[in-house]
Amino acid sequence: MKALRNTLLVFTIYTAIVGILFLFAPRVAESAFQTRLPDAALTMLYGQVVLVIAFAAWLIWSDVAALRKMIWALVFAEAGHVVIFLWQLISGISTFAQVGPPMIIAAIFTVLFVAFNRKG
Repeated sequence: MKALRNTLLVFTIYTAIVGILFLFAPRVAESAFQTRLPDAALTMLYGQVVLVIAFAAWLIWSDVAALRKMIWALVFAEAGHVVIFLWQLISGISTFAQVGPPMIIAAIFTVLFVAFNRKG
């Protein structure tokens, strides 16, 4: 349970930072993720959605025993990111520099959530 809680805490911090960057500092996010964000409205919306995911992870962290099933929502969110980033990479929409690091991070969180959630 401790490993799962620690993973949730790291995930909460990571997603909160990403959400804050996209919502409040999109130019910094462009630089950090080596991409251009042409639509300011969608960039802000993405930042807000990522902050909601961070908040959900924090809520799960605060009471893992009661909210353990909700970890599967995080698993599917992160696995979805891996699939989308992989598709963008394969189809040439994005470069590895743009989607590689967040794809690897999402894959790591997916594996950790599944592994630690199953340990009980």
